[in-house]
Amino acid sequence: MDVLSALAAALSLAADAMAVSVCCGLKSNGSYKKTAFITAVMLGAFQMLMPVLGWSIGRIGSGVLGSGHRIAAFLILLLLGIKMLFDARKDQTEGIAVITVKELLLLSVATSIDALALGTVLPVAVNADTPLRLAFAVIMIGAVTFVLSFGGFHFGRSFRCFRPVHAETAGGIILIILGIKVLIAG
Repeated sequence: MDVLSALAAALSLAADAMAVSVCCGLKSNGSYKKTAFITAVMLGAFQMLMPVLGWSIGRIGSGVLGSGHRIAAFLILLLLGIKMLFDARKDQTEGIAVITVKELLLLSVATSIDALALGTVLPVAVNADTPLRLAFAVIMIGAVTFVLSFGGFHFGRSFRCFRPVHAETAGGIILIILGIKVLIAG
């Protein structure tokens, strides 16, 4: 497995979750340590589960794609990266109030859609072509997301003037670079 590519994918996927957790930290009140932990756990868990679902879908679809799987992986990563770049331009603090569990669940699903799509190309993108390699990749994704989300929440809590645009922009650029690497390596 390509550990550096897996780490790059984990960092880029965690950018959305970190941006959301910074916003949650900006708006938090009361017992913020417990909220920070719950936020990081939920975001990390969804970032781990969605690539597994995407990987399963990708394994089924890989026979259909044949030799075009590298081009498909490139296009998916490119589109995800471009989407993240456009999303970074939006004001991400609008509409986020005190976070309930239901809202956090919806935010977790929304931020992990990219992870679902990336999961379909994990065998090509990071050489996670066996269940053991997949497990390693998703644990890395979940752990990186947890750490960045937990830190992002505290960062947002401490620095209520921060805009998470830079994290999401970096995540989009990393996904595009990973897509180019997949295309060139093929």
